[in-house]
Amino acid sequence: MKDSEKFLDYYNKIDDYLKKEGNFDSFATFSHKVNSSKNKLVVRFKQQLISFGELRNAITHSPKIGGKIIAEPHESTVIDIENLYKGISNPKKVYTEFTFEVKGAKRQDFINDILIEMRNNSFSQFPVFDSENRVIELINNNTISRWISSKVEANGEIIIDDVKVEDFLGDIEFTKNYKFISKNTSIYEAYDLFIDQINKHNRNLDVLFITNTGKENEELSGLITIEDIANLV
Repeated sequence: MKDSEKFLDYYNKIDDYLKKEGNFDSFATFSHKVNSSKNKLVVRFKQQLISFGELRNAITHSPKIGGKIIAEPHESTVIDIENLYKGISNPKKVYTEFTFEVKGAKRQDFINDILIEMRNNSFSQFPVFDSENRVIELINNNTISRWISSKVEANGEIIIDDVKVEDFLGDIEFTKNYKFISKNTSIYEAYDLFIDQINKHNRNLDVLFITNTGKENEELSGLITIEDIANLV
């Protein structure tokens, strides 16, 4: 199969997918489907898709020799449209990339224990659970630094013996600065939640917590930071 034939095949697959997803009639143009789509990946790559539509027109309306297409797209273009089709029709879900045991602590736990966990496992933040293991807050390195700076004695000493996790809750700069998402959320939808937070509130979410259906009272199955997901999208 020639590259032009592969390109047209994936173009038609994208066109059919957008038609079904948006419930368009047969008269809707490809560009109209793209511009009307709410699909996160379509929105993100809208201009590229429209360019693919123009390329498709150039291929199908170009002169032919012996019934064969003479306008052949670059191999890299075929790879791009193939990857885009796969991403649009079956985007990666967060559970495939970010499922792991989430370390956390209860309000009455001593901070020494969780600090050791943070050091040994190289994580910079942890959720605080209530007695039923529901998340009530998130403590990160910034919170710990703010608490330490307020406890430095005149002689430079810092005493953390018998200090509990709940003692840090008052030093959280932005409370409840996290969201819950379903394990079936796409990585593109998850990423856009970070971007929306930045655009609306001029600050980033600390994390997205993953649960089975996105409800707060469900067991955590993972978490995501913007640094974790940026390279994937």
